[in-house]
Amino acid sequence: MTKAQTSKERQAAIVKILQYIQSGGDFDTAKKMFQEEFDQVDVAEITAAERQLIAGGLDPSKIQALCDIHADVFKGSIKQPAENPDFAKPGHPVKTFKLENVVIKSLINDYLLPNLKKWQQTGDNDQLAKVRQALADLATIDKHYARKETSLFPLMNKYGITAPPEVMWGADDDICGEIKAARKLAAAEKPAAEKLSTAVQQASQAVLGMIFKEEAIMIPMIDEVASQADWYNVKQEEQQIGYTLINPPMNWRPKLPQKAAGPVSISDLSALFINFKEGKLNLQQLQAILDRLPFALTFVDADDKVAYFGGGAEIFPHSKNALGNLVFYCHPAEVRPKIKQMFKQMHAGEKQEFDFFINQHKKKRQLYLRYYAVHDQQGKYLGCLEVAQDVTTICKWANKLKNN
Repeated sequence: MTKAQTSKERQAAIVKILQYIQSGGDFDTAKKMFQEEFDQVDVAEITAAERQLIAGGLDPSKIQALCDIHADVFKGSIKQPAENPDFAKPGHPVKTFKLENVVIKSLINDYLLPNLKKWQQTGDNDQLAKVRQALADLATIDKHYARKETSLFPLMNKYGITAPPEVMWGADDDICGEIKAARKLAAAEKPAAEKLSTAVQQASQAVLGMIFKEEAIMIPMIDEVASQADWYNVKQEEQQIGYTLINPPMNWRPKLPQKAAGPVSISDLSALFINFKEGKLNLQQLQAILDRLPFALTFVDADDKVAYFGGGAEIFPHSKNALGNLVFYCHPAEVRPKIKQMFKQMHAGEKQEFDFFINQHKKKRQLYLRYYAVHDQQGKYLGCLEVAQDVTTICKWANKLKNN
């Protein structure tokens, strides 16, 4: 049988295989279909096929639910480009990302699973304690995923690579949920051995599968489009969230091309004042005030694109690579319809404000999010101002006053 040759034939063949998997086809047949058509496949070809399915109306969550099967079908046949030599430099975001993956894999293969097996064989409480500790350590993977979602996904969306972030974001959440479920089973005084073993194995395989997708698919894809300045943004944003199971890495700076005349810095404009209705500020003062605000600001322009971040990154981490992106890509696919409806109502003038409370149980804090439609003096819609505030202390004081 002649294998797919042209890009159009290859694309159609991959879509056919993915559609077969989505419709409930078995793994062995899907693998055979792939082997009949391909010797190797590029990362871009797989993701383009997934993007075509989403564009055709397929819910991204349905691809997400089967993305491990997709990866297994193509595993071993994905053509890997030569790695960017910059990625081997200590402190580079990719080097850091992969170092975390090395430690995570070791935690699972060399500690968690062996101690789980020993506990199953002996019932020894010391082994169970090690399993519990390993799961607690594994739960810190949420920082690894949060950095990916905060800095790398916006970078992909910036260059039009939208399908993989949609699929991976939901998968990250599912993995964290599986780890949480395993920890809950392990915390019991006398855990059910079979249930705990199944939960740990399931969470471990999901984590290892995601590592493969990150390193074999996501990073090579970003490398094709990202500039040194893009990676520097990612590097600068790492400390907003922190790291998983590693110490903070050393500093890294890219070699950026010299510009004949660079942009004027804020400090150079201390003499340039902006007149407001009541008073005036120079740009240096204005920047300092905005940075000092006890809440995080985001302004989304009239085209629904992120135009500005200000205030506390510790409240809501954000990325410079998201600037200019549609705001909808800053949210997971499952909540995106709600966000789109909210902006639609503000555009139409049907509502001027929205507010939400978010309980972040792991961080033991409560956030209050407010969205305000912004208009000019003639009533023209200019965009939306998002204000995110940590109200944990305020809520505690309110409850205290209420109970007195």
